This record gives sequence, C-alpha cells and structure tokens, in this order.
Amino acid sequence: MTTLDYELYEKKFKDVTLPHFVSGMSSILSFANSAATFGDKDLEEAECRKVKTDVKVAYEEMSRADREAKGMIDSLTAETLQLMEDFDKAQRNRKDLEESLWIKKDELITLESDRYQVNDQLQAARSTLQHLENSLTTAEARKGEKITGRDVGIGLMLLVPCVGIPMTVDYNKELNNTKRLVKTVESELHHLRAVVKENEEKMSNCNRQIPEKSKEIERLKESLSRKEREVEKMRSACGLLADIKRKLKDCYNYLLTLHGTVETLYNSCSNLYSLDPIMPIIEELFKNVLQQNSRNEILAYDENVQKMVKDVRMIQYQMNMK
Repeated sequence: MTTLDYELYEKKFKDVTLPHFVSGMSSILSFANSAATFGDKDLEEAECRKVKTDVKVAYEEMSRADREAKGMIDSLTAETLQLMEDFDKAQRNRKDLEESLWIKKDELITLESDRYQVNDQLQAARSTLQHLENSLTTAEARKGEKITGRDVGIGLMLLVPCVGIPMTVDYNKELNNTKRLVKTVESELHHLRAVVKENEEKMSNCNRQIPEKSKEIERLKESLSRKEREVEKMRSACGLLADIKRKLKDCYNYLLTLHGTVETLYNSCSNLYSLDPIMPIIEELFKNVLQQNSRNEILAYDENVQKMVKDVRMIQYQMNMK
C-alpha cells in the first residue's frame, strides 16, 4: 500500500459521504436560520412545515452519509483483517524459508565434510592398493625362478607388511609360502578394489550433490529475499491501512454524533408547536456541528461545510445574545 493508495481511500470516503453530509448541513443551516427567526413563540402551520421539512431532509441526508461511511469503515475493517491474516501467513512462510535455508546449509556442510573424509580414505586405499599390486607383481615374477633363500626372504618382506601375516624364515618352504602369500595378497587386493570402488562412488555422489545443494541454497536465498521484501511491504501496508482507518473512523464518529443529534431532533418534531421545548436539542446540535478538528478534516474542512459552519456559529451567537 502506497501513499497514493492512502489518498484514494480518503477520496473514496469523501465521494460517498460528503455530498450527503453537505446536503444535510445545508438543511441544518436552514433550520438554524428558522430557529433564530422564530425564537420560542408558538409556530404557525407554515412555520412548522418549514422546520419539519428542514429537519427531515437533514435527518435523511445525515442517515445516508452515515450508511455510506459505515459501509466504507466495514469494508476497510474487513480489508485490514484480511491483510493482517496475509501478513501473518507471509511471516510464517518467511520463517519456514529461513529454516529450510539453514537445513540446506547444514546439509552442504555435512556433504563437504563427507567428501573430505572420503577423499582421504580413497587416497589411502589407492596407495595401499598400488603397493599391494606392485608387491604381487614382484612375488609372481619370482615364484617360478630358482632363487636363493635370501631373495625369497626379500620377496616375502615385500608382501608380509601389507597383509599382516608373520614372515616365515623357513627357506626350505619358501616356494610354498610365496604361493600362499600370493593367494592372500590377491584376496586382499580384491577387498581393496571393492573399498576403492565404494569410496569412488561416494566421492562421485558427493561431487554431484554438492553443486545441486549449492543451487538449492541460492534458490532459497532468492526466495527468502523476495519473501522478506513482501513481508516489509505488507508491514508498511498494514501501518498505512491502520492510519487511514483511524482517520476515517474519527470522521465517522463525528458524523455519527451529529447524525444522532439530528435524529433526536427529528423525533422531537413529530408534535411540534414551538421551538422552546426542543431548545436544549438545538443547542446540542450547534455544539456538535462546531466540533471540528484535524481528525475529521475530510468532512469538516470542505469549503462549503466551512462556510455553513461559520454561519451556524454566527446564528448561535445571535441566539445566545437574545
């Protein structure tokens, strides 16, 4: 809601109420002139008709102005409630987005940590695998050769540290031991290759998920930014709507009070024969007409209304001087 929207509400309120209010004020002024002229004497039939006509028109026009103003206030109240509901919903959505963003950031941190750990495990597994493959190649190359016990010992030393098998020093059995070690190393190689493959899959999965997670985070950031702008805009709109509602309600209260006094005057004129019995109501009417301030300026500060209020003030003064 902008300042322009604020002004449109004022204009709409003025458009639906002011014409009736001005017409009612005109009839009040006409009645005031009659009251100042007739005083407290018994009224003739024509004078009674004149007073009743002015009061009836004033009552009807103020009633119309009251209905239009009330309809406007009711509409504004409904709009305010709806805006507040939308505002609360937008705030909840913003909170949900914030929580989702934090969750995604935590997931990204976890993924990056997992990738770091998997990378270390993968490098270690690859290094061990390479070492075993080199040892196996050396052992198999020596397996069919006529080698010295010292040479076999050297071959065993290449294998044994990798698989954790106690090294035998029985040189008469070196060939059988070497065969057994080759078989053991081949089994260990099979396991390590599975470990390497598993870690490579984990690494590939992390490398695929991290960019996707980063994109999700960026999308959430953009959504959150839009939602924050929406929330602030709605917060501002709620404030402006509350301000204009207060202002229009003040105008309506002024109108309602005046309408109530005119209604009392209208009901009191049903068996009219003199203004003397209703003089307290007339004084109350003048008092209410003159209750103008910045809170009801939409109605009270109209140029035509101001002129009529000035005339009513003069009539009140003249009547009080008699």
